[in-house]
Amino acid sequence: VRVGRVAMVRDLLATVTTGELAATRKGPWDPEYPETTPACLHVILQEEWEHHRYAVRDLDAIEATSDA
Repeated sequence: VRVGRVAMVRDLLATVTTGELAATRKGPWDPEYPETTPACLHVILQEEWEHHRYAVRDLDAIEATSDA
């Protein structure tokens, strides 16, 4: 599932136009509050970054205990 979603975002970033970036979307939590396309992309990229940080942190902890 995640690989497919990453590919979807990658494809969007490769083909998105300035007009599409300027568009607003209905907010998922409050449809009365529109979100810009860049704001939506920022959420996705921030979540990916935090996922990466969490995974790397755990790998460092595992390496530290296996070296001991």
